[in-house]
Amino acid sequence: MRLIPITLLAALLGVSLYACSGDDSDGTDTDPNSIDGLKSLSIEPADAVLEVQAGKTPSELVYKVIGTFEKGQRDITGKATLSVDNPFLGGFQAATFHSVLNQGGTTTVTAKVDALSVSTGLSIKVRAAVKDPASNNVPDDAAARFNGPASDSRKPDLVYPNDGVMMPPNMRGQEVHFLPGTGNTLFELSFRNSVTDVTVYLRCPNPLNGGCIYQPERTTWAWLAETNRGGEPLTITLRGTDDTGSAVGTADTLKLSFSAEDLTGGLYYWTTSGATAIMRYDFTSWTRATSEKYVGPELVGTNCIGCHALSRDGKKIVAEANGQNDGRLVLLDVGRKELMAPFGTSSSSPDKSIFEAWDPDGSQYAGVYADSGATDFNLMLFDGTTGKKKASLTGTGSSTSPANHPDFAPDSKRIAYVRMGVKGTNQRFGKGSIQMTTLGQSGWEAPVTLVPPQDGRNRYYPAFSPDGSFVVYDESTCPTSGSSFEKNCNADSDPSAKLFAVKAEAGATPIDMARANARGKRDSTSQLTNSFPKWAPFVYKRDKTSSARLLWFTFSSTRQFGLRNPPGGGDENPRGTLLWLSAVDPDAVARGEDPSYPAFVLPIQDISTSNHIAQWTTEVVPVIN
Repeated sequence: MRLIPITLLAALLGVSLYACSGDDSDGTDTDPNSIDGLKSLSIEPADAVLEVQAGKTPSELVYKVIGTFEKGQRDITGKATLSVDNPFLGGFQAATFHSVLNQGGTTTVTAKVDALSVSTGLSIKVRAAVKDPASNNVPDDAAARFNGPASDSRKPDLVYPNDGVMMPPNMRGQEVHFLPGTGNTLFELSFRNSVTDVTVYLRCPNPLNGGCIYQPERTTWAWLAETNRGGEPLTITLRGTDDTGSAVGTADTLKLSFSAEDLTGGLYYWTTSGATAIMRYDFTSWTRATSEKYVGPELVGTNCIGCHALSRDGKKIVAEANGQNDGRLVLLDVGRKELMAPFGTSSSSPDKSIFEAWDPDGSQYAGVYADSGATDFNLMLFDGTTGKKKASLTGTGSSTSPANHPDFAPDSKRIAYVRMGVKGTNQRFGKGSIQMTTLGQSGWEAPVTLVPPQDGRNRYYPAFSPDGSFVVYDESTCPTSGSSFEKNCNADSDPSAKLFAVKAEAGATPIDMARANARGKRDSTSQLTNSFPKWAPFVYKRDKTSSARLLWFTFSSTRQFGLRNPPGGGDENPRGTLLWLSAVDPDAVARGEDPSYPAFVLPIQDISTSNHIAQWTTEVVPVIN
């Protein structure tokens, strides 16, 4: 939710704060707000540019509306109603536009008289130069220290975020990581485009691994994010010098963009380090900055809880207890945090499954079980209230090629899933292919192959896009020989795991999501374990000026978080994973192009723990105490 300045409420409601009065007629008007003989309108100034000193001084601009009549032109401003199409930038009092204090951007000014109207562009550039409050002893004349000669030997290096990244405006808590360069003790970090000129002067506020970490305070972040919602990219420039300003080094620049709309919905993820738990975060919250624990082993004794799935509306959760070869499910009412069905081995408990996916209406979920004691290797459908198996989708699996990793399409009529090529447990298997079955008039139809099995490859974790047009999935590259297969290509924590997209139709060509898969500046390898992709449930606007769409998805990865090393892992992979977020252009998939943007770390997680299996819902349901 974005807060609207009180002075702009009238603009939002289409009401003028001040009456515009005057007699500019030819003396024949019967309606004082009407002008006989008016042919057309023009407005001055055209395509104006204003500057706002962020947090200090708003700007004003007086407009004039000119009417054209048969006998010539004259000023009819007093008869005009003036407005802007983006009231977050300011509003009109009579013919004077008053900007807000802390935001720039572009908008359209419109003047109306009778049935006629005229519009022009208005750009508001937010300008600020501030000292980083986390840096000690930044001199008041810091800007003057950067007038020395250029020096390549002093060149610093921006290492995070990745160049070309797109972020939601409400993604607070982001960091900028850099290597300082030789001899530099004072830095100038600038964010610039046609509507932004924000400069931060800083030291090395948070030293780590030979570099420095800067986190914009909330006000500075708002200047950048709100000004550039759905706008042009920002150019990030870093310069370094010593305290005498003897020479100045300049880093290679980075580009950063913001989407037009905030990221919304709720995220539940599994943390496996230390005390395992399912954590959650509400992206609509303005008060919470980090995730909170939702549930842990205490609910079902000492059993580990994970591999969870959430209903789209956030009201139900199903999770597996105790890992491989168990299959007992925990079925929860999220708001009450109570079991909906008994947990245990009795006949009344939910039937076994390992991985699940909810039907979007929340009435049922799909599950699979190929572990110890399995008898049904097909996709299975379970009642969403009792957890009891109610159907087996014949032909979707077999004892030698079990079904695995189901995911419902948003239309409830398709399920994408994996068919094992080399049988194992549901957690660890080989040579998977991506399949899809469709609900027809007479039931679930024979599956079609989206991505076929292939020697030396394992495909797994399919996830339908929110518009249902394509599937994103994982692919691991298998060793040609040796015993390392078990740890490198078994669909668990494979270092070679990469993300691909494919249209939800048989025979489509897979697309490497190269930008999301790409390593950062501090990664020494491309083996990044990019795994378990899951979608935020909504389709968003990418920018303010077109119908371009945008999607967001999370995945887990062992890559470097800039200067920060990943947390410790487990027996499959010594490097733990953090949750990363990437923007996706869904229309690029239709063109056969890489739809992804470079990824960034979700700042809401505990980065000291290994986190993965992020599942999304439309909202976070509060717990009823």
